[in-house]
Amino acid sequence: MSTPVLALLALVAFVTELALFGGVGALAHHAVGGGAAGWAAAVVATLLVLVLWGLFMAPKARLRLAPGPRTAAAVVLVYGVAFGLLAAGWTGWAWFVGVAGLVVVAAQTVLHRPAEPGSPAS
Repeated sequence: MSTPVLALLALVAFVTELALFGGVGALAHHAVGGGAAGWAAAVVATLLVLVLWGLFMAPKARLRLAPGPRTAAAVVLVYGVAFGLLAAGWTGWAWFVGVAGLVVVAAQTVLHRPAEPGSPAS
């Protein structure tokens, strides 16, 4: 893939990740029933997902999962949040996370993998 295509993929993945993390918070807030407890649940759930993403999924994660498990985790998180948003009535947000989530899944597979021997990047 060319560098501009990879940069665009990374940008779309980042924006989608923001929508995904926001969706986690919104679902936690909704699940608790709103109010102060809802906001606390939203903060805790979002922080938990951010920490786990940073440890295991992010391109510079210290304990980054292998591509297969990382892709599987991305699929579960993206579509779990998308279906949760859909069930909560946030249809547009759900569709965005679900469709753009394909980019996150692709990014987990394609971005930041070691260059293959003989490729221009090696």
